[in-house]
Amino acid sequence: MGDYYCLPDAKSETGSTPIPVDEYVGTILKIARKKGVNITDKEILQESDATYKKSQSRFKKRAFINMYVDGTNLLAGLVEIFGYKQVPSFSSILKEINNYFKIDRIYFYASYTPAKNIKSQKIRKQIGLEINFFKEVRQLKNLIFYQGYRSPTSKKEKGVDVHLAVDMVKDAFLNTYSKAIIFTGDADLIYPIEAVRSILKKQVFSVFVPTRFSLEISYRTNGSLMLNYKQAFDKNKYRKLPARINFISIKKPHPRRVG
Repeated sequence: MGDYYCLPDAKSETGSTPIPVDEYVGTILKIARKKGVNITDKEILQESDATYKKSQSRFKKRAFINMYVDGTNLLAGLVEIFGYKQVPSFSSILKEINNYFKIDRIYFYASYTPAKNIKSQKIRKQIGLEINFFKEVRQLKNLIFYQGYRSPTSKKEKGVDVHLAVDMVKDAFLNTYSKAIIFTGDADLIYPIEAVRSILKKQVFSVFVPTRFSLEISYRTNGSLMLNYKQAFDKNKYRKLPARINFISIKKPHPRRVG
């Protein structure tokens, strides 16, 4: 059949667990035959649909929110604003976002700069910052950290954006969230945003830091938050900004020193 049926599951955060329809129906038919019960595929799905709708009434009372963070992009933007020694902790950033959205689960994607044969003092500072910043991130509850890798030749990050995009679309398809927050300034992620909104009918919101802002993303999401550290965002660079972007001015963030 190729479709999925959402089986009611009280232990799941979404109230259900998606399983293939053919597997679900086939299992019930085997049990029915053993019990001597005559039932058709159509009757199974009709009864299951009624049970599912009843179980979802409680889940719909509050939207379940996932946040997908382009961690490498975020950290680079923070360094541009604060330098290497005064970067705010991710927990302080999350606190600001939670004033607007109640985040249930966070997916964080990043990679580490290779330490092999590094002689530049700037690169050593970058490595030290990554270790400390990502260590704090990994300790947060309800957060899944995906570690990408760097190309041995170009030193560029590989696999992170693709993994974020696939997870965001997959999770929408499996109905594990009602709203998604995407924290990135990378316009390459516009397509998964459009797919989640137009095809899978989920709401998507975006979050930015001043030096990593994407006008294209801000127009393609349901709304945006600009964490305007040090009033660093220059509105004069843009002819027009979407009305649904909310600016949060943060003058004194909580820094995380890197020794």
